[in-house]
Amino acid sequence: MAPPRERLWLFGHCSSSAWVPLWLRRQPDNPRAPGDRTVYIHQEHLRYLLSPRHYFEEQFYHQELERILLPGWHLVAARSDIPRPGDFLTLDLFGQPLLVRNCDGEIHTFQNVCAHRHCALTGLPRGWAPQLRCQYHGWEYTKEGRTGKIPDAGCFRPWDRDNACLRKFQTETCGELIFVSLADQPIPLREYLGDFYRVIAESFVAPFRPAWQWETSFPANWKIPVENTLEAYHIPCLHRSTLDHYPPEERVFHTLAEGHSTLRTREYKEVVVRQQNWLVRRLGVEPTNWYTHHLIHPNTVFIGTDILRLCMTFIPVSPTRTVQRVRMYTLRGPCNSLLARAAAWLLRQVSVWVVRTVLGEDVPIFASVQRGLQSSSHRGVIGTLEERIYGFHRFVLRGCGEQISDSH
Repeated sequence: MAPPRERLWLFGHCSSSAWVPLWLRRQPDNPRAPGDRTVYIHQEHLRYLLSPRHYFEEQFYHQELERILLPGWHLVAARSDIPRPGDFLTLDLFGQPLLVRNCDGEIHTFQNVCAHRHCALTGLPRGWAPQLRCQYHGWEYTKEGRTGKIPDAGCFRPWDRDNACLRKFQTETCGELIFVSLADQPIPLREYLGDFYRVIAESFVAPFRPAWQWETSFPANWKIPVENTLEAYHIPCLHRSTLDHYPPEERVFHTLAEGHSTLRTREYKEVVVRQQNWLVRRLGVEPTNWYTHHLIHPNTVFIGTDILRLCMTFIPVSPTRTVQRVRMYTLRGPCNSLLARAAAWLLRQVSVWVVRTVLGEDVPIFASVQRGLQSSSHRGVIGTLEERIYGFHRFVLRGCGEQISDSH
């Protein structure tokens, strides 16, 4: 029998683990000693803590919005999207229309609604304008959201300044990435991202460059695609032509906490390592062959390899519909020779194709899972290979104030 065809391991899904106390965390940089116990914390299957109703019930959806989604920080853009003063972009976040603007080098986010007669300040997805100006009657606003120039301002006497300001949202950056919180007083972004703040800040900058953005929506609860990123069990069924396999248990390392979880693994197939490392070295970077998957609870995923950086966010628009936003950077490296430029171009093309293909293989299954959940009479079960989902369930239930039963 012919040996199995090798797959290019540019974008991997990996097995993972469940919540454990901080003092039981496995340190990802520690090599596994011979005879060390299995990486999976649980040696038996786990109870599916969420019930089917948690994926479509209106009341629980509003609890999630209020208690775990709206208070958080959400990636909305990168500085490269609005590099010049006056550049702006618009988007919806949990039903809020937002306008993110470069104001003389400072990034500010406003509700995209004029204080005059409620019109959207702009209907454009992105653009440039010297002033923050409403498209309808020309009201202008400062970077603080206060009114500036108003046509025929005298007809508005006496002036009610307190009710003539734009609503403004907290905005912070982590490296080149721009985050927004809809909460009035959110915790600082650095605290929210935790120990991974520095890693994120250093991941989406040189020697990596923006390569691809993608947005799609599908008829499924937001937790379904999040859970999909946390397990590799589906790979042989959904990704036969791309990923093909998941790494063996002995090559998987993880760090776990209440607000996030991280998985790390290394490529082990020699032919893939040789191909990837040749490209990385041509670009002037020393390869490590590490793959890192990091979930910041509840809905933001960061993925890193030697050749790419990927961020995915899952934004619910209803109990049974989700918008997925993807942002990818690929390695460019410090070398600028003709060979290096060709290698960077090839790397970008292949990486985009692989990631698009893998995500395209995932998306169709989400609607099927949603349909099953809405009629299921099963309690559900989580295998040890999927145990990272168990930690995610704990976070959701605890954040929503529901009681957690760990018994099987």
